Amino acid sequence: MLQAIIFDMDGVIVDTEYVEFTLQKQFIADIQEHHRPITLEQQSEVVGKSLREIPEIVKKLSGSSLPLAEIQTRYQAFFNDLFSKVDYLAIFRSDIKQIIAFAKAHRIKLAVASSSALSHINNILTECGIKDDFDLIVTGDDFARSKPDPAIYRYTLDTLGVSAEHAVAIEDSYYGMISAKGAGLTVIGYEEKRMIIDQSPADYMGKDMSEILAVIKRLHVE
Repeated sequence: MLQAIIFDMDGVIVDTEYVEFTLQKQFIADIQEHHRPITLEQQSEVVGKSLREIPEIVKKLSGSSLPLAEIQTRYQAFFNDLFSKVDYLAIFRSDIKQIIAFAKAHRIKLAVASSSALSHINNILTECGIKDDFDLIVTGDDFARSKPDPAIYRYTLDTLGVSAEHAVAIEDSYYGMISAKGAGLTVIGYEEKRMIIDQSPADYMGKDMSEILAVIKRLHVE
């Protein structure tokens, strides 16, 4: 029986991953110093990476001679501006409420384990009206290494007091899935076809929260 469900946030609870991804193209173009096209596969390297890791990938893709510190500063400003304008309710996967209701009814603990900053996580969950539904919120800022390192998931399990065999992680990115698998968790992937992501590490897949709930129900009775 399941005792905990752990959610990634960006790309799972809200469609923020794709929003950021689409606007990154212009950011890269603005500092690009070569004329080679950047493929969808190349840009998809950023998916699932933390805010502190993305600027290094952007520098590589753009071929920019700008110092990494300058790109980090510019990207932070881009990120802050972007997400100060986003309507989170419009990109909220509201059918997650079905999973929350099931978890509450069966005394299954709920957690968020995200590479994002705590302020970003809290803001989104609050605007979507589900922050108080979670027993634990864990941010990647508290760890020296972000996903795919399994530390964030190991910490989440330890804090919840739940063993990996009685928990499941819901992830969309390759790095997130590897992180969860490294902590011994069963992984349900939120299917993503708009970006090129290797989702093969997932044990199960769902096209939406309703399909993911069906998987959760099966795992809960096994």
